Amino acid sequence: MLHQNRELFLAGVARVVAEVCDKSGAAFQHGALRHRLDGLIDEFLLESQPITGTHATIVLADIRGFTALTESLPALTVIGLLNRYFSVMGRVIKRHGGVIDKFMGDSVMALFGAPERRPDDLLRALACAVEMQHAMVELNLESVARGEPRLYVGIAVNTGEVMAGSFGSRQHSEYTVIGDTVNVVARMESFSLRGQVLLSESCHAAARDHIEVGAVNEVRVKGKSAPVVLYELHCVNYPRRLVVPQVEVRRSPRVRVDFPLELRRLVGKHIVPEPLPGRVLDLGYHGFLVELPCALARGTDLVVDLSLSLHGESRGDLYAKVVRAQPGADGFQTSLQFTNIDTPPHLQVKQYVDGVLWGVVAHRG
Repeated sequence: MLHQNRELFLAGVARVVAEVCDKSGAAFQHGALRHRLDGLIDEFLLESQPITGTHATIVLADIRGFTALTESLPALTVIGLLNRYFSVMGRVIKRHGGVIDKFMGDSVMALFGAPERRPDDLLRALACAVEMQHAMVELNLESVARGEPRLYVGIAVNTGEVMAGSFGSRQHSEYTVIGDTVNVVARMESFSLRGQVLLSESCHAAARDHIEVGAVNEVRVKGKSAPVVLYELHCVNYPRRLVVPQVEVRRSPRVRVDFPLELRRLVGKHIVPEPLPGRVLDLGYHGFLVELPCALARGTDLVVDLSLSLHGESRGDLYAKVVRAQPGADGFQTSLQFTNIDTPPHLQVKQYVDGVLWGVVAHRG
């Protein structure tokens, strides 16, 4: 929530008074003046808020794949999409009693519990997050009717202690919240898939009697020595039952990579010795996309050692199954799903994906 400095505030007051008096034939109208000044006064009061410690819930929504989308669309189309997206998100946040902290590129950050705390801040925030996803479904119906692409958002929610107040100087100040709770929700958001709402452990513990969750994921993020546990929200039962609409079929974040790979076919219990060369194009917790020189039938079993590609010592072989294959520019793009999970080599893949998301490891071409 961006706030102007005092000089601009006073200039705004003078402008509003002049407009009101002019339209009324110079007759002063107290009600009209008060109505016009309400928004400016709210901003002024927030600008002068002292910095205090409080408990707040933060909702962070971000458009998935927006950078790639902007490269294929005219600038005016992108601006129109963003404006409609921000407008829809703003209405949902306001309806649930939240406050828009800021718009950041294609992200929206909302606060519940700052500047004013209420007993049901967390539950209203969760209901808001679910309704955001429903609002995106409606927004996409409108976009399709306009001949424009759909937008999908991933949402993260965290609750905890923050420092809230006006940060800045006399020339420019901004009411916002800072602290570890804010840092963690920013990291959580990177793991959210299209249409997903991810909750922190603190959210889950405080709201467990009013929500239903699905998958639980333990991830490592930059700046945290211990793993962060994430819960996928399926439903919130406050103030009424709201179910998260199903959008994304993937079960994990995926990262773009580009490195060579050798696969070997598995026939029965025997490994065919002839290697099958390829290149890995993207990688996730449960599988990867690889470009191969030939088409493999759906259900083909393969053995792969990713240790060298992932810059680590070998922790054993990974087993994968062909899900689909389709012709590409330089071969056949083949989707593979891991069939042995929760093993040391699978954990190595998961750690690599987490590292790429937060710049801990570098891609190797």
